[in-house]
Amino acid sequence: MHHHDTENEPQLSFTRNPATNEFREGVTGWFLRGHPLTISYDPTRVVPPGDDYRFGDPARPVVAHVQFREDGPVTAVRLESWIGTPTTAAPTSAGRAPKLQGRIDIPDDAEWVTVWVTYTRPDGTTLYDSSFGRNFRFRFYHDELAVLRSDVVPKPGSGGGRLAVRVATDPAVERVVVRYRVLTDPPPPAPTSVDLRRTGEDDPEGRTIWEAPDVAVPADRVTAFDFVYFAADRPFKDNNQGQFFLAVDPAKRLDHTQ
Repeated sequence: MHHHDTENEPQLSFTRNPATNEFREGVTGWFLRGHPLTISYDPTRVVPPGDDYRFGDPARPVVAHVQFREDGPVTAVRLESWIGTPTTAAPTSAGRAPKLQGRIDIPDDAEWVTVWVTYTRPDGTTLYDSSFGRNFRFRFYHDELAVLRSDVVPKPGSGGGRLAVRVATDPAVERVVVRYRVLTDPPPPAPTSVDLRRTGEDDPEGRTIWEAPDVAVPADRVTAFDFVYFAADRPFKDNNQGQFFLAVDPAKRLDHTQ
């Protein structure tokens, strides 16, 4: 139900699937003001095919540009190879491809983490990986969304259930979508999405309360879900660091712990 906590240093990962050319960005660990952040980056995202770039080549810098506040200073973080500069690189999957890395401390006044990456070719041409010019932005998920309830409530006499999800968000959050799927064997289909509704309540900390509408799910199954929430007209995903959130009949949860 709650966020999965980890003692790992927070890390931003930028990957590319060589088979599909799909780009992904992800966060592990929680952003903590005053603590370091590692940026892990697959250079094939920005280095064009056919370029004779060698992984970690110091003569062809790959640089992350990081900003923590609107109109705040931009810090250039050179992304470097921590394994030297290999002469060859075997084909690998997106998750196992070698990554360049760099570190930066998150300032005490950080509001979010905005990143874009540049690569400078020998002729002086600069190429960008910047989410089509919008730049990548990551928020302090752990601080901005809290799960207050995560249950499957049986409907008497129907054999079915209702997904009861209730969350509290920072007032800056404009919309919350829950993406859910019922865990079955064989594996379930793609997740279903539904907008949460504002309840009109605030919690004691001034956060906005949202609830799921009447979402029907099987009463005897576990439902897994994550969130996409919107702030400043941008979408942000919270999948509990890949662990997702789980909902189940509270009576079955109690039975499991006894």
